[in-house]
Amino acid sequence: MINNKWMENPVLSDISTEKMEVLTKILNGAGDMDAKQMLTYFIKETNQASKNGINFTDKETDAILEVLKADMSPEEIKRIDTIKRMVSMLGKRKKMN
Repeated sequence: MINNKWMENPVLSDISTEKMEVLTKILNGAGDMDAKQMLTYFIKETNQASKNGINFTDKETDAILEVLKADMSPEEIKRIDTIKRMVSMLGKRKKMN
């Protein structure tokens, strides 16, 4: 993520400064990764942030992904949406067990 214009998106205005700092660090670390690599990296880094007491809600994660999709190709967006559906299904299965 070379361009930080995503930070100005009003969709993200409800996310705390602390969480935005974590998100900025994650995106700067992602560099030129493709969508799949970035999502894996994002999950790893948000898990680390969680260990430090910083948790993103599902609503915040969805908002972040929607903003980031603006700079992605249609193929990358499709891949992200597929991974989101898979994660959602896995989450539902865990709740059922």
